[in-house]
Amino acid sequence: DAETGFGMELGAGLSWSYPQQGITADLTGRTLLSHAEEHFQEQGLALSFSWDPDPTDRGPSLSVSHSLGTATDGGLDALLNPVAIQVLDAEPQRNGAQHFEATLAYGFPAFNNRLTLTPGLGLALASDSRNYTLLWALSPYSPHQGQPAQPWQLSLEGERQETSSTGAAVDHSLGLRFSLLF
Repeated sequence: DAETGFGMELGAGLSWSYPQQGITADLTGRTLLSHAEEHFQEQGLALSFSWDPDPTDRGPSLSVSHSLGTATDGGLDALLNPVAIQVLDAEPQRNGAQHFEATLAYGFPAFNNRLTLTPGLGLALASDSRNYTLLWALSPYSPHQGQPAQPWQLSLEGERQETSSTGAAVDHSLGLRFSLLF
């Protein structure tokens, strides 16, 4: 790598799922084993858990993730993906940084049981910021588990972002998204 010198890293991951209950869990990690610049170090660890007991998107769902250090999806991914390189270049080294994220949602029947309306809450806590999110999604309902993914979804997301730096303004955003799958 021309910017930071030659290095060798090691990454691993473990994934577990229990589809009958809608539970998945992941553990991934990455560490820089050696680097041309002796003082350059990177380590990252990420844990995630999600629970979505109903494959039709009705009822409760929960996802929680926690990460420590640098992103666990760097290295070769960054070399082969120009967007990942831009993100890694834009972020300062975050060794020791922590990030926690949780989303809770509940899917309700809507419009004579033809659609699913899913309100949700999100929280993201990082070393230097806090994000609070309100989510709303509307999608067609299919009671059959073998059906393909939803053909379309309309979602609205409101977000409040606070940074820990003194005097920084609080950011508010509202996003509207329509997705169509073929």
